[in-house]
Amino acid sequence: MIKDIVAVVPVKANSDRVKAKNLRPFADTTLFDLKIHQLKNVQGFSKIIVSSEDEFVIEKSLQFGVEVHHRDPMYSTSDIPMSEVYSYIASEVSGENIAWVNVTNPLSGENIYSKAIEIYNKLESRYDCLLGVSEMKDYMFFRDNPVNFQRAPWAKSQDLEPLYSMNFAVNILKREDMVEWGSCVGFSPYMYVIDSIDGWDIDVQSDFDFCESVYLSRKE
Repeated sequence: MIKDIVAVVPVKANSDRVKAKNLRPFADTTLFDLKIHQLKNVQGFSKIIVSSEDEFVIEKSLQFGVEVHHRDPMYSTSDIPMSEVYSYIASEVSGENIAWVNVTNPLSGENIYSKAIEIYNKLESRYDCLLGVSEMKDYMFFRDNPVNFQRAPWAKSQDLEPLYSMNFAVNILKREDMVEWGSCVGFSPYMYVIDSIDGWDIDVQSDFDFCESVYLSRKE
């Protein structure tokens, strides 16, 4: 069944760890420009909505031909818990389902989102959301205890139980659930595994530099 899926793109003008990372030059573009171009090439979104408090972002979004959500500036500060931001934005936009798409995954191209839509449209009822994740097969500890292996007999790395890390390239769920939960994570998520490079999330300056380098090498 083809579902109504709205791509919601949250874009703050400022960021804490990498200053203005969404709007600063990234190779021959910006993270914001790149993501909008990627999403506009995807078939399956009923519309694209950029949520921002910044007038420059809003004006540029309109130039790109996408819809905008004028975000209350209070919800772009670090003083407000992210759970409240999720509920607030989801309650302010329309649509049956929300694909929450960050601009900070520049190596996630159109194919990543097209595949996510395809999977979500066929998702079994036992799943309440789709989460973009990266698979990790490493020897992991929590405090002093092994998480996915035993001390003996020693497991080969290829036999380790995989763990999943959310990369926030794309998360899809019912809009009303996001309002209620204050989260894009449900109680029975479908893990949509994305290649670790394609799903790389820019969090600090070294992430920005790495993604920019990979982006340029792929263009060449």
